[in-house]
Amino acid sequence: MKKIFLIPLAFSLSFCNCKKSVVENSKTTSIESVCPDNGICTVKIYKNKSLEVKTDDLGGIYYQMLDNTATSVIQYQYNKTVEEGLQDGQHREEILFEINSSKPLLNLKDKNLQEVKMIFGRHCFCKGQAGYFKVEEGSLSLENKNETTTFELDFKIHKVPQLFEKVKATVQ
Repeated sequence: MKKIFLIPLAFSLSFCNCKKSVVENSKTTSIESVCPDNGICTVKIYKNKSLEVKTDDLGGIYYQMLDNTATSVIQYQYNKTVEEGLQDGQHREEILFEINSSKPLLNLKDKNLQEVKMIFGRHCFCKGQAGYFKVEEGSLSLENKNETTTFELDFKIHKVPQLFEKVKATVQ
């Protein structure tokens, strides 16, 4: 009888997509927002880096990370899990923004999100719906203290579909 009870319990727990913790470089990061189905979400902080957003000759946006001791770059990324050998099935979405390392609090809304150079990237085999886009609609609340950064982001891109719109995470 106990075995019969354990099977549905184990089955229902396997669908839990709640809080995830990731250990990278001996530092703990936690993602409290829901990760889209069929993929893995990660969050990273690149300390002593700045984000330089550029535009190519065709109007496309791209970025470079440069050394800067006063800022850090935060990257949240979703990578779709793809069967090995499946061509053109990859799908990755990411959000990047730069923070001033010495600012303890940050609250931005809509066009002010460009103060942190926020960009959204969509990378897939989806003609006309891939690339980087400036984020100019949404809100960001961030707290930076004791080498730990906690942020909550809610944003929308109207130019392309997106698999996630809300991110709540902590990085060290």
